[in-house]
Amino acid sequence: MGENYEFESSKLKKYRKVIFSMAFLGQLLTLYFFTVIGRFDTAESDNILKNYVSLSGLASTICMCILVIYGSIIINRCLVKNYIGEDKLRTYLYPNGRSQLFYDKVMSFCGMFFGVQLLGMSVANILYLLMESVAPILVTSNTALYSIGHFFVTSIATVILTISLIFFSGMAGIYLNSTVATIVTGIILIAVFGNIVAMAFASQLLVTLSSAIFILLITLICIKITGAKIEKDEVLSK
Repeated sequence: MGENYEFESSKLKKYRKVIFSMAFLGQLLTLYFFTVIGRFDTAESDNILKNYVSLSGLASTICMCILVIYGSIIINRCLVKNYIGEDKLRTYLYPNGRSQLFYDKVMSFCGMFFGVQLLGMSVANILYLLMESVAPILVTSNTALYSIGHFFVTSIATVILTISLIFFSGMAGIYLNSTVATIVTGIILIAVFGNIVAMAFASQLLVTLSSAIFILLITLICIKITGAKIEKDEVLSK
């Protein structure tokens, strides 16, 4: 089990730099984009762009959308294609069962993506908050560094939701026997949940984090069901 996990993880190393760069640049550039808009926004009725909590939610949502698309591409290459079409026949040679190979791939992908995305977003958040504390662009009475806890929790919730949406997309690709379905599902999920997530991040953070964990639990259940389906297909084919 450990050796299989390490082997699957080694195949994902080439994606780490790209994921980190996307998370870091996506988060940092989006934070400054909304900060500049908020700085020159003269509307008094809407202060969503005039506080760091709301900016964190908006930037994290954009970052999530970017990484869901890229994550769907990765999971197509590393997981989905092994269980659709003629390629799935090769997995019958795996000595521990096709479902175990599926779980190994899922765990290695999850561990890698979670750590790298969280690191990229956290570095971007810390750099942004430090710069805003020294030379603030946003006109507000609050010191930027006071929001670091909120930024960190938002990042965790964002990573959880990103991975969940990626796996939902991947499972759709497996069930529909199509790598295109994976990408399309990812885009649809972003379109459906994008605005909801952005508004949720800007409001009750504890509720948002709890909801993200709940969605993760549903994702894990779906992964377990998909693994059982793969194992059942193997038994029926023997």
